[in-house]
Amino acid sequence: MEGSIVSRIHLPRATEMHVPTREINPRMRPFLREQIDAQTPFHQVLITVARRKWFLLAMVILGGVLAGLAGFARPVLFESTAQVIVDAPGRNAAPGGADSAQEMLDASIDDHLTMLSSQGHLRRVVAALRKTEVGNIAEQGDVVTGNSRPAPAGGDLQNIRTFAAGLLESIWPQGKPAAADEDELKALRKGMRVGQELRSRVITVGFTDNDPARAALVANTFVQVYIDDLAQKRRASDRLELASIVASLPVVQSDLAKATDRLEKYRLSHGAVDQGAADNAAKETAELSQQISLSKADLSATESRLQHIEALRKEGASVAALAEAIGSPVLADMAARQANDNADAGLSTAINREIEQGTARIAAEANIYRAQIAALEGRKNVLDAVVADTAGRLSGLRALEPQVSILTQRYNQLLTQQQDLVQRIATPLPGVSILSAAWPPTNPKTLPPIFLIPPGMIVFGLIGGIFVMVRSRLNQTLCGEAEAEAALRVPCLGLIPEAPTIHAKRLQQLVLGQRQSSYSRAITSLLVTVTLNKARGRASHVILVTSSIRHDGKTELAWSLALAATRLGGRVLFLDLDSTGARLTNEFLNEFGALRPHKSFGDYMNDRCPLHDAVTGMPEIGIDFMALAPSEDLLPQLSMIDGSLVTDELRSIYSVVIINGPLGLGGPEARLLTGWADVVLFAVRWGRTRRSIARGVLQLLTEDETAQVPVGSVLTHVNLQKHAGYRFGDSADLLLERTS
Repeated sequence: MEGSIVSRIHLPRATEMHVPTREINPRMRPFLREQIDAQTPFHQVLITVARRKWFLLAMVILGGVLAGLAGFARPVLFESTAQVIVDAPGRNAAPGGADSAQEMLDASIDDHLTMLSSQGHLRRVVAALRKTEVGNIAEQGDVVTGNSRPAPAGGDLQNIRTFAAGLLESIWPQGKPAAADEDELKALRKGMRVGQELRSRVITVGFTDNDPARAALVANTFVQVYIDDLAQKRRASDRLELASIVASLPVVQSDLAKATDRLEKYRLSHGAVDQGAADNAAKETAELSQQISLSKADLSATESRLQHIEALRKEGASVAALAEAIGSPVLADMAARQANDNADAGLSTAINREIEQGTARIAAEANIYRAQIAALEGRKNVLDAVVADTAGRLSGLRALEPQVSILTQRYNQLLTQQQDLVQRIATPLPGVSILSAAWPPTNPKTLPPIFLIPPGMIVFGLIGGIFVMVRSRLNQTLCGEAEAEAALRVPCLGLIPEAPTIHAKRLQQLVLGQRQSSYSRAITSLLVTVTLNKARGRASHVILVTSSIRHDGKTELAWSLALAATRLGGRVLFLDLDSTGARLTNEFLNEFGALRPHKSFGDYMNDRCPLHDAVTGMPEIGIDFMALAPSEDLLPQLSMIDGSLVTDELRSIYSVVIINGPLGLGGPEARLLTGWADVVLFAVRWGRTRRSIARGVLQLLTEDETAQVPVGSVLTHVNLQKHAGYRFGDSADLLLERTS
């Protein structure tokens, strides 16, 4: 019986039951795939929400309850508002027009909003509120002490307690005033609201408090303190400016008196000056200067013309060129005649004479221009002397009169500013004014608690929905047949419902006693699916049941299949090669076993005993049992002994052999046992086993392509009611239907 694992892998019989996934149930499986593929993401979301509807309903109710409790627990707040209006900028203050005025107004409003929210203003408001509260307490004390009834006798005791408390506070201070100030500032900043009304000049100041009267008091105090502070700053600035004006008035008055005296003395010493005559002389001088300029231009042109004629004569130019330069028609005619008759000597003499006469005329014209320029310049010199004398006499007046005028204007301006400042100090203008004072509000700002319940329900409902969707996305377990096939890449042969308390007697009752139950139908259907295959033509079947980790329901599945196999007729052997399910196996031995086996599977494999000595019978349920001793190592036995000899002997005696194999993560034993079986059932616990672990174990079981042993997955411990909520439309829906 010795052999190697290689020889078992290459056994021809290993290829007898290689059935594709969809050939197991050709009527149901394609329909399930199409149903799963037809679900859109929106349908999947609806299914997930419907499946967790009670959780979502609990979250919605919890949100409504918490929102209602929060609404009842929070204090009722009242907001009182006061409005101030900013003075518009003056017309003279905006030389750029309406745009500049609007920009100045916007800048002014921004400044006011910033100063209203500043830390210094908040501290001034806190100080003013303290004074107001102290004044109110003092008034209440005056009213109480002014009563005709005498003060209570406990007043001395109260004074003693107050003195003792003050002494204790001085010795051991309990708190810091700065901390109290910070708390008051924080409360004031939290309840205060400052903002501009649209794009108007109105600024709204609101304060929220649980006392309507205090809310109005704080809002009015906030506004009044700001206006008073601006008024004080304006008054202080105006006083400084008034003091400067009062100090400069005597100096300006003295300078004005001195300038007036100097002007009168100059007028008496120089006499009166005719301003009209001086203006006429200056005007005539300007006209003469213009005439001189024109004459000089004409003279320059004439001289240039003479120089041009002389240059032509020296160069021996033609008579026609000279006639053109001189501008004489007679000379031009003579030049034409000379061109026709070159031998005429008298004509040459006449031409020379005409050239001399033309040149003399031009020279005489230049002399006329020179004489005219000399006459005009002489007249201009006389007028310049007159203008200089008049200007000398007027220079003193023109120097003294502007000084007197400027000093007079400055003095009058200072007097006007002094009067304006006196009025502004008496009635200062802060630049803002109260448009509407705050009144104690009657309607609370906070909504009634009933209005908080719908938002709370919606928010908690959304939180619950997000939690459900995230949990569904992060779920790495397997819950459906098509999902298991897609994740594990092997056919899912069935779903086994979750049974109540699993023990031997209860399991036997479920499978054999309650044949119409969903559990019995699922086990029987699974057994028939993996055993009755007409293509094999074999009456004996070896089924290996394994799983990846413990608590996957592998042992329960193996015992259930063994119990269901007794209904098919023939002998059934349960071969237990896993010690992790010893509890249920021991219960079966205690409940139904006649005798404990003295020999083990290891003894039978090593030829230390025959098969009947290693097998114990369970006549009540019709199952034979054989197990591996706890101290024996299964790996060397599987690797050194030819499994075909063992399985052939078992097939010759038993019609169904159920092998409860070891865990897939426990070692390579499960992989070696795949060559013994006709089909391998891989148990996956519904909604618990992670798909990554199951996929990894299955890869180890199926990585040997030469073995050709069909492997199928089985989902165990399926909660049929929860499974129906997934809307998978698989065989679990058939298990929910009653047959009677």
